[in-house]
Amino acid sequence: MTEILALPVFRRALLALVATGIAFPALGTVILSLELIPARFAVMHSALLGAAVGLLAGLDPLPCALAASLLAGAGIARMSERGSASAGGALGLVMTAALGLSFILFYKAKVDSLQAFSLFWGNILALSRAETAAVTAGAVLVVLLSRVFLKEIRAVLYDRELAAVLGIAARPVYYGLILVTCLGIGLAMRLTGALLADAVTLLPALAARSLKKPLGPTLVWGAVFGLASNLGGLLLAFALDLPASPAIILIGTGIVLALRLTRLPGRGRAKA
Repeated sequence: MTEILALPVFRRALLALVATGIAFPALGTVILSLELIPARFAVMHSALLGAAVGLLAGLDPLPCALAASLLAGAGIARMSERGSASAGGALGLVMTAALGLSFILFYKAKVDSLQAFSLFWGNILALSRAETAAVTAGAVLVVLLSRVFLKEIRAVLYDRELAAVLGIAARPVYYGLILVTCLGIGLAMRLTGALLADAVTLLPALAARSLKKPLGPTLVWGAVFGLASNLGGLLLAFALDLPASPAIILIGTGIVLALRLTRLPGRGRAKA
């Protein structure tokens, strides 16, 4: 184990997994609270399209993916203000078009299969220093915003109109929540791939929400489950020679199912 920790690639992977494990479940909580489940797929596919554009232009795909994620986030925030963020038709069109364009750009850019595969499924052990710094900075931003604006976030997630009546700048907070969430999804793409971003966002949030706690404790428990999922998945991947991203999903899914089963009505009660 000491020899593995001495490898820079492993240290970068460990730092990124710890940072996202603590911070990114908060993004999953926002997704669930604002009912943005369909919208997150549009963001993932938009990030993939942005990365494809970057590859075609000879640019670093990560900044391009982040820019596409933010543009998608702005569009989703605008749609959701009109009550249509969860509408399947428009978002389905965006997802399908983005995926089709991505494949066309991969073909035109002559992207090899391994490079395209890494965009879909991620490669935690292939993070560069700059990518690790970007992921860590994004995680720190999420933690700081969650800490400083917890009261405002709680009010907006509960009821935007009521928050505005109480004097909270509900619209900027709402837009900020969606944009930061989309930024996190774009960053998660580098870790787990465009199709497995739920591994570090949604699964720990689902586990935390199953405890039915207020927002503050839910964010804390999300960080606990996120760390357990990320680090447990990494250990499982090394132990069984598995890809890291699917292994993280297995651990995260196991945590969610275990919590759901232990909290079933009547579970654990003494028999009459």
